[in-house]
Amino acid sequence: MVNQKKILYILTKPDLGGVQKYLLELTKGLPETITPFYIMSSEGYFSEELLKLGISEEQIFFVPMTNSIIDIKTHIKSNLETLKIIKKIKPDLIHCNSTTASIVSAITGTISGTKTIFSVHGWPFTDGISKNKQLFYKILNYFLCLMYDKITCETDYDTKQGIAVIPFIKNKTVTVHNGISDMKDEYKKQDYSKDDLKITMIARYCPQKDPYTLIQAVGELNNEGYNVKLDLYGYGQEEQKVLEEIKKYNTQNIRNCGSISDDLPIFKNYDIYSLISNWEGLPISIIEAMAAGMPILISDICGNSELIKDNGFLIPRKDVTELKQKIKLFYDNRDLLKEMGEKSRELYEKEFEANVMVEKLLSLYQEVING
Repeated sequence: MVNQKKILYILTKPDLGGVQKYLLELTKGLPETITPFYIMSSEGYFSEELLKLGISEEQIFFVPMTNSIIDIKTHIKSNLETLKIIKKIKPDLIHCNSTTASIVSAITGTISGTKTIFSVHGWPFTDGISKNKQLFYKILNYFLCLMYDKITCETDYDTKQGIAVIPFIKNKTVTVHNGISDMKDEYKKQDYSKDDLKITMIARYCPQKDPYTLIQAVGELNNEGYNVKLDLYGYGQEEQKVLEEIKKYNTQNIRNCGSISDDLPIFKNYDIYSLISNWEGLPISIIEAMAAGMPILISDICGNSELIKDNGFLIPRKDVTELKQKIKLFYDNRDLLKEMGEKSRELYEKEFEANVMVEKLLSLYQEVING
């Protein structure tokens, strides 16, 4: 009889985002010898998608969590309730994701004697975050990392940065690129616009993202006579700020299209995928655009360079001039769109398919569980 293993996945929010998509891909790839359980702060997109995949309600738990460091009461409650769940299901391994969930996992895993893996989706002390926050999270993660058995980073950049800040994690940190399942052929890019240029960006409206630089670049190009269209798909705390930035340019070519639950069908409608940010891990939306066969325009930050190999361009942080130049390059050379789109697809097939990510993580699970 095959020895069944239980893995407890802990994340903070159930909202639609990169961490949630990452865990859904992982869930789809788990063998029958692993029974997964999940803890998150509330019902939402992620819990609904898990049910669609056949995960039972008994495998999903909701525990109050907060991103506020000073909300000690909620942090205590998070840990106490998580300990009760661990005692009940007796997992062989905890796999945690996101900062708040990593704190809960480190504490409860240590108290319960459960082995723990922490997946870093971008260190919270990376470039682009304020210096005060960087210092705080460097200190916090130093102590948390003492409690993890293994740490995975989405990029070589994050692996090197983590080791530079916390040297003792060198022997327990590995790079595991994000991966996604291939999309339907009908969602892949077939042809490109001839009279205009269509760009899209899909992201939460929050301090991490910088749609404002992209809006300014496209707005100025339209004022200069270029027919460049930009559709933004997103939601979040800075939505009003995004709307106000769009209004500055008085053009119908820049639109806020709101949130979207399934972005795969829309990529084929655009010529370029752009994600302009202040900091990142390894964004799932870029990998989705690569799978669709689209050229990429992204910020030259963190590990984003690992997603560009002759399939697009890296833009220095907040550099409107450079972004405009690269958009004009595509505008004036439509063959470049097709050429770089094909390179995106090749890179996805080589390095970012879901099965590559899942196999690496399953091997890591076995290593940690077996000691």
